[in-house]
Amino acid sequence: MEPDPTILVTISEGTLRESFFPPELRERLEGIGEIEWASEELTEVDLRERVEGVDVCVTGWGSPQVTSEVVERADSLELIAHTGGSVATIASPAAYDAGIRVVSANDPMAEFVAEHVLGTMLAARRRLPEFDRAMKEGKGTDSIPVESLIGAEIGLVGLGSIGRHLLAHLRSFDVSVTIYDPYLAEGTLAEYGFAERTDLETVLSGSDVVSIHASRTPETVEMLDSERLATLDDDTLLVNTARAELVVEEALLAELRSGRISAALDVFHEEPLPVDHELRGMDNVLLTPHVGGSRIRPPLTEAVLDDAENYLAGDPLAHEIPREQWELMTR
Repeated sequence: MEPDPTILVTISEGTLRESFFPPELRERLEGIGEIEWASEELTEVDLRERVEGVDVCVTGWGSPQVTSEVVERADSLELIAHTGGSVATIASPAAYDAGIRVVSANDPMAEFVAEHVLGTMLAARRRLPEFDRAMKEGKGTDSIPVESLIGAEIGLVGLGSIGRHLLAHLRSFDVSVTIYDPYLAEGTLAEYGFAERTDLETVLSGSDVVSIHASRTPETVEMLDSERLATLDDDTLLVNTARAELVVEEALLAELRSGRISAALDVFHEEPLPVDHELRGMDNVLLTPHVGGSRIRPPLTEAVLDDAENYLAGDPLAHEIPREQWELMTR
């Protein structure tokens, strides 16, 4: 009989780990193999010292990267199972070169983020926060304009997993969607007759709603500067659940101050958003504290545990991150 696999959980003890591993999932994991739980936050040096003899490494937000130095000591490591989305700072070229497989909860998380995006689009277009505030303050509501998502022109900057799930949601709203994504594979949009690939300028200038889904890479940081934001039509809703750094902050603030556009923001240049930040006082901005996918955690753990079991049983992996995808993920 083969010995049980050794599984190292690099998420440090505390409320974060408890939210990813409630008792039933902790029990499930302990039924898969011999578990080593990190008691404190690990550094790369700590991981290098602990990885020898480990078959599966379960990682999360704040876990150290499996660098070439770690891989040198990883004599048994076969699988990295990441409970978060992007593995850009978890995996490494050395890990892929060594044949270590990588899975993550990227796609399950994308479903929740897409749901959040749809919710913010609807809330902002239907002016739900304004109606709620006016009702609670006893004010009139006749002057609050309402716009529908039905039949709207939607622009997506980047597609990725979140954008694909969002397209499925948007299908029932009879929308037209334009997409800018230079890495979009041929045939990706075949099942979405209402969506077409185009250039960034067309996406920005011809949409009622522009939603950002590009990864944060050196290529995309500050891609939406003052010049590009100026091409947005008046009354455009800009939704950002990707990364704040894709948009030049002062340029966005200038557009919002003018009242020309509105925004729904889940990500910020400084997080948590400072209590005195200008965005908090703007009526044309819907704010959420980076919760698009991060507060719904047990399903993410379940997804990577499924794949850990798949791998150990020799079955196909449902959520594997190939090297080509890793190279394009948010850093």
